[in-house]
This record gives sequence, structure tokens and C-alpha cells, in this order.
Amino acid sequence: MDKQETYSLLIAKIKKDFILADEKLPDVSDYNFIKEYLTEKIKELMSKDFDRFIINLYRIDVSEDKVHEILHSKDKASIPEKLAELIIERQLLRIKTQLMYKRGEL
Repeated sequence: MDKQETYSLLIAKIKKDFILADEKLPDVSDYNFIKEYLTEKIKELMSKDFDRFIINLYRIDVSEDKVHEILHSKDKASIPEKLAELIIERQLLRIKTQLMYKRGEL
């Protein structure tokens, strides 16, 4: 699978988990753009609807220990960016697992 296809699947998952119905995220193959967009979305959700944000983290199945570590870090300004990286990492792992399952490799 090439990067473009992987990022398209990643964007689809992010749209599903973090974007309100009327918002649009372009189909891009730029990791930094995706991370920056997700970081802003995380900031917004954390300030406006923290409970929904936490529910999304559980649904995505990110490591609770890693989330706890990030949320309690001393550098509060980097929390949204670190959470975005953690979410992207988890979503990419889910994509890889789903593709392996479809190909009968699991």
C-alpha cells in the first residue's frame, strides 16, 4: 500500500472520529497537515467538550496509560500535538491490521 492510499484511509478514520458533519478535511497525503489539523481539532474538543473527546479516545482504543502520561506532562502546550501523534499512530496500526485481515494474513 502506498502513502497516498494509507493517508486516505487515515483521513477517513479521522473524519469519522473527530469531525462534525459539516466540516471538511481535504484528501491530502501530507502527514504534517493531518497532524496539524488533528491537533487543532483536539484543542477545540478539549476546551468545548472534553467528555466527548475522552469518549473518542476510548472508541479509537488508544493506550490509556499513554493518554494519562500525556495529559499529566509538564509541558501543557504540547499536549494536543502529542495526543494527535498518539491517535495517528493508533489509527495507522488499525489500518494495517484491517488490511492484513482482508488479505488473509491474520
